[in-house]
This record gives sequence, structure tokens and C-alpha cells, in this order.
Amino acid sequence: MSFSQMLDILRKKHREKIVLINAGAFFIAVGEDAVLLNNKLKLRCTCFKNNICKVGVPINSIDKYLEKIRNLNYSYVVYNFNKQEGSLTLMQEYVGKPNRTKRNNINCLMCKGISKYKDDEYLEAIRKLYEQNRK
Repeated sequence: MSFSQMLDILRKKHREKIVLINAGAFFIAVGEDAVLLNNKLKLRCTCFKNNICKVGVPINSIDKYLEKIRNLNYSYVVYNFNKQEGSLTLMQEYVGKPNRTKRNNINCLMCKGISKYKDDEYLEAIRKLYEQNRK
């Protein structure tokens, strides 16, 4: 099983909660959760996999961001994945309002993958348009 599959299972289990799970030095959220956190907390989105965004919260800042999520009254669940032990532990859970965002991504053209299309004048024009609209 991959990290991505583990995250998908946890997101299905907690359908209306923001799911955060540690991955190295960050706690990450993907898909609808990432889009919500980008919109509400201005966390930067990057590509997790095709058409799916992710955001990362540094481990040393997780309490600050969880407080912000609680202040917005969104439900969340936080997991710790211990790679050495192969274990998953529920760290925190908060019940508030559900995340009803239905978008998995902000704009995939804005992610790192756009660089492979730099020679495409049409995609470059769309990228510029989206950049202007985000300001």
C-alpha cells in the first residue's frame, strides 16, 4: 500500500473532516481539504498527484494551525504515521462543521507541472490569465 492509498482510506473514513497526516517534517492535507485550507488559511497548494492538490503544515507549527481551524469551526482529525514502526496513531480530533468543499484542486496549470508545457503558447496564455485572476 502506498502513502496515497493510506490517505485515501483515511479520507473516506472521515468524509466531512479535514484529514492531516504527518509526512516527514510536515503534516499534509490533500484534495478538498487542501483546497479549503488554501482558501481559508492561505496555505500554499502544490501537486500531490494528477489533479489533486496538497498543502503542508510544518510539524513545529501544527498547534497554531489547528487552533486556526478550530476558530473557523471546521472538523478535523490528525494522524501520526511512524514509518519505522509501520504504525498509525490518532493524535487529535475536533468535531465542528463539515468540510463541504467539492474541489480537489485549485488550478493544476499553476502547479510545478506547467514547466513541461512552457513552449505551448496557448497554455502559457491560460497560465498568465489564471495568475492575474488570483491577485
